[in-house]
Amino acid sequence: MRPFVARDGHYVARLDETERAVLADLTEGVATLLGAPDLDDEPAARDWPPAWAAEGSDEDAGRSPDAADHSDPAVRRLLPDGSRDPAEAAEFRRLAGEDVRLRKVDGLRTWRRALHSPQGRRGNEVVVTPAQADAVAAALTDLRLVLAERLEIRTEQDTDRRYAEAAAPDPPGLDEAEIARRAVRRAFVAMYDVLSVLQETLVTAMLADARRRTSRGRAGAG
Repeated sequence: MRPFVARDGHYVARLDETERAVLADLTEGVATLLGAPDLDDEPAARDWPPAWAAEGSDEDAGRSPDAADHSDPAVRRLLPDGSRDPAEAAEFRRLAGEDVRLRKVDGLRTWRRALHSPQGRRGNEVVVTPAQADAVAAALTDLRLVLAERLEIRTEQDTDRRYAEAAAPDPPGLDEAEIARRAVRRAFVAMYDVLSVLQETLVTAMLADARRRTSRGRAGAG
């Protein structure tokens, strides 16, 4: 993986085929949580671990084409209620929640399309246009939020702890279920790290372009 840089009026990152496939699968999974299981007419078959469904949540509710599963804490981070009062929260969702949900799904769709349309001589360049950049940056944020919820990350200390756990070898004597659980957690940590780099470098490149435009505008006005 090579992070985003500004090049020829676009934002370009390099991701190999496996990285693109994993991120696309993650993107589809988050879209499913938001009630949009199909981001295109021929959705790819998913091979995601069961950890996607939060314990105690209604697995089918998140797959509804017109509603997200608010019993899932990850969904609540993506679509906060706006109020602790249940009646006010329900009214907020009625008035604004669907627009927010659809905007997030559109951003995920834009990001997935970029992952599925690699460019460059080696076919490993993920290209984001300036018109797509805001939506993609928001989608990367949403993907990180879901992983953060699954990893129980709330603070920088939590992040450091998860990185340390992922780097440490498994102790002897673990049963197969615990070994599998740790493998899933390591995969989540790795994706969280990649998404953090992609988000940070994309936003940094966008801000640098905005500053250049502002400077040119001031120079022209002078």
